[in-house]
Amino acid sequence: MSETDWELFLRDTALCLSTYQGSGPAMVWPERAHAILPMLLGTFGGTADAGWRLAPPGAGANRLAAKLGDVIGRTVEAFERWLLAGSAISVDHTSADVLLFPVRGGAHCRIDRRDHAAHEQGGLELRLRAGEIVYAPAGHGCTLSGASAPCPLLLLVLRATP
Repeated sequence: MSETDWELFLRDTALCLSTYQGSGPAMVWPERAHAILPMLLGTFGGTADAGWRLAPPGAGANRLAAKLGDVIGRTVEAFERWLLAGSAISVDHTSADVLLFPVRGGAHCRIDRRDHAAHEQGGLELRLRAGEIVYAPAGHGCTLSGASAPCPLLLLVLRATP
């Protein structure tokens, strides 16, 4: 994998953030995702029944988080988790902006504002596939389901700069 792969992937992700940050959910299809995903999957840790966990030291997810943090000027933390076939999980980092994507496979994704009543219509529903990134600003949560096989997920939490 070349530095150009990283640069193009990060450029598209940063462009999405600069355009949509704080205004609402968004999707990004970063260029060169096909080159980045194997590096992320090759160091993916955890077990299929564990919850969200910090990416282990040396993991590709940490390299991605550090490089993205450098580009956008924020601290970025990487978390990993498996979505099992037939299960559903919630991502409730509502105090921070997040980027979420499957490293392999795909899942149904629903993003809602957490301050809306459950009966209110709205939100964003989509099929999220490997290499596609969904951005959810603070105050939004995601529900993932509908994986047909165990699906490794990466969550990048964007912390405010001190």
